[in-house]
Amino acid sequence: MNYKNITVAGSGVLGSQIAYQTAFKEFNVTVYDINDQALEVAKKRIMDLKPRYQKDLGATEEEVNSAFDRMSFYSDLSQAVAEADLVIEAIPEVVQIKTDFYMELGKVAPEKTVFATNSSYYQVNLRILLDALKNL
Repeated sequence: MNYKNITVAGSGVLGSQIAYQTAFKEFNVTVYDINDQALEVAKKRIMDLKPRYQKDLGATEEEVNSAFDRMSFYSDLSQAVAEADLVIEAIPEVVQIKTDFYMELGKVAPEKTVFATNSSYYQVNLRILLDALKNL
């Protein structure tokens, strides 16, 4: 598949870094989180990454700004995944939160969308994902 549009679900420390690195590599990135307050915190966290990319990677101001410009932010999951080729899930490691998320994701994601997780406990996430998809 030719991935162009990536959604990162969860804008905490890891999700923000995944989202910005993905945008820096010239993908269109949509960041999803449960509310606008969380997204505002993520935007600040991502803005703080820009000088690090300049210092550590030698990126230009234009490159770091262009990466940020390729990002959009939504607290509505259906909007966040409307064009998603790939969803990278980076939400809290709480079973009920993950179950609810995957149940909703399965309802609103385009059929073409591939789901991936940033979980450190993959076996549980796979079980949750498969259970959620069976219930659709």
